[in-house]
Amino acid sequence: MKGVEAILHYDGFTMAVLGILTVFAALLVLAVIISQLHNAVTLWENKKLYLGKLRRLFSPPEEPEPMPEVQYFDDLNESARQFKLLINNMGEPFSLPELIQKAETVGIAHAHSTISHLIVSNLIVPDKNGYYRLNHEAYKRLS
Repeated sequence: MKGVEAILHYDGFTMAVLGILTVFAALLVLAVIISQLHNAVTLWENKKLYLGKLRRLFSPPEEPEPMPEVQYFDDLNESARQFKLLINNMGEPFSLPELIQKAETVGIAHAHSTISHLIVSNLIVPDKNGYYRLNHEAYKRLS
């Protein structure tokens, strides 16, 4: 056997294609390494910075600072009395957006924060249906 017949018999074309693919893959890997070499140099020059970032990334999260106690500015008794009048006018149960709208209409200052204060003070309580009610027992204790 000689020539092309011998090449075909001993899988010469397959070996040639595999050789070309091997060289191409090696050149591709070399090109990627050369193109990313500047990143490796930057990493090496600033290794303390990047190590600190890695430590923060994999370290347990720090506990957040405790929230400061919110100080309310209006007299709770007066606010509760004003909103009790509005709630009696609206009827129970009531929705908070309607209560806020009515409070702003009649000129109550800082309606959102005042209602928030009344909710935190347990004077306005949810009724589990998306509405709210006045807590009459807490209102009597406050008065």
